[in-house]
Amino acid sequence: MQTSAITPSSASATGFARYWQYRDLVRNLVAKDLKVRYQGAALGFLWSLGNPLALILLYDFVFTHVFRSDLPNYILYLVIGVLHYNLFSQAISQSCESLTGAAGLLQKIYFPRILIPTANLIFTLALWVVAILILIVLYPFLGGVYHWGLLLYPLALALYIAFIWGLVLTLSVLNVEFRDLKHLVEIAVMFLFWLTPIGYDLNTLGTNSRMIVDFNPLTGFMQIFHSLLYQGTLPSLGSVAIASAWTAAALLIGTFLFRRKARSLVEEL
Repeated sequence: MQTSAITPSSASATGFARYWQYRDLVRNLVAKDLKVRYQGAALGFLWSLGNPLALILLYDFVFTHVFRSDLPNYILYLVIGVLHYNLFSQAISQSCESLTGAAGLLQKIYFPRILIPTANLIFTLALWVVAILILIVLYPFLGGVYHWGLLLYPLALALYIAFIWGLVLTLSVLNVEFRDLKHLVEIAVMFLFWLTPIGYDLNTLGTNSRMIVDFNPLTGFMQIFHSLLYQGTLPSLGSVAIASAWTAAALLIGTFLFRRKARSLVEEL
């Protein structure tokens, strides 16, 4: 695997420069995962749309023909929720084995260990971009309305990615010690899907159900995305504050645990 040359001066680099010098390594890790995942597949990248498309069709059938939803342009509401939840679920599910799966590489050469789960998240983002580009093309046909508030979407997405990155760091390092964590995360992701306002409106829930769903950290993010992309309004300060608080907590916990365990990672793999 080809990486950037590390010179004595760059080896002592600090801050972002310390990680930037390994950019070729990260790029090669992402490219390798992309090639391995779709090697021999005729449709290649298009298979990344399979899971979210199946969820959208299933959810649309349930809430259109079984439990009727009164939301206008329901398919747009559904697509926004499913696509953004899929980014979370894919990144979280794959994060558990990011370090253990790269044990051979970690034991052979030195580089900042944090780049492994980060490259894993970038790989997930690369696949997700295909789906979001299709949403951009279909947005006006699904009932979406262009407005100035959409300029805030990149900031909302960056906040969401930062939140996911914090969880990715946490789960990747914890899975080194607790190998059963991956299975628990898969169950949690399944439950969270139904506890997240993806295919239903929060206002339709009873008091007790609303309290449970409000405690879900993804609820604030979904409210932001639905406000910007579905309702055509700016998100409430409350939802932004809650999403920011969860992001700060995830980043603090993730970076703290990773720094604490980084030195002993290789011995435990």
